Amino acid sequence: MNVLFAVFAGIAALVALGLLYWRFRVKRELGVMAATQHIGCGAVAAQPPGAAVSVHGTLRVRSPLIAEFSQKPCAYFIAEIDREEVYYERDSQGREERRTRTTTVYTNMKYGQCLIEDESGKVGIDFEGAKVEAIQSVHQPNAAPPGGQGAGALGGILSAITSAGSTYTRKESILPADIPVFLLGEVQQGGLIGKPAKGSANKLFVISHKSEEQRVKDLNRTALWLMIFIVLLFAVAAALLVWGAAAK
Repeated sequence: MNVLFAVFAGIAALVALGLLYWRFRVKRELGVMAATQHIGCGAVAAQPPGAAVSVHGTLRVRSPLIAEFSQKPCAYFIAEIDREEVYYERDSQGREERRTRTTTVYTNMKYGQCLIEDESGKVGIDFEGAKVEAIQSVHQPNAAPPGGQGAGALGGILSAITSAGSTYTRKESILPADIPVFLLGEVQQGGLIGKPAKGSANKLFVISHKSEEQRVKDLNRTALWLMIFIVLLFAVAAALLVWGAAAK
């Protein structure tokens, strides 16, 4: 058996296993969505704490926030700065190889006091711990080095992370107020919808600007493409093993 072929076959199989786990999680999320009771916002208060529910309606916020980069009014935003930096590693022959890595060096996430409203009533939501699918409002690649561009505490942080030879990307996503949203979570004490309690059988807490139907469509598409890549990678791994055995 040719060792090099065996190594590449192992790498392909490991990547395929990682994608298989990802697909398992996607299918599990689809199963949770299908099994979760959908009710009107006004009926949530009658559900016992710990019940998994899904609702859709209009997102309301008591006091709108101002998103950090876009300066747009919103109910929720997450602002991030990614840094791509160049570094060098020596290979087995002692030659220097140029590599890049990307790290998130700044994150700021905020949300207001929010609720969802439909024709049946309204229900409060707690964003803490949610998987939020928001709308991209800023994507600025090759941004100037951040040092000196912020004010106060933010300016100090951005100055500290500035590095020569690095490039920066500013990203921001928001949920504006008064847009349709879909939410799946767990009823909490007091009637809010929030993240599942510790030890709960419910594992999913999603707040999305997409409709439930669109999320199902997107997740099914993701599961399909993942299966295609999984099959291809296992086929590549098998072919490499066959070639490796023939090349010994």
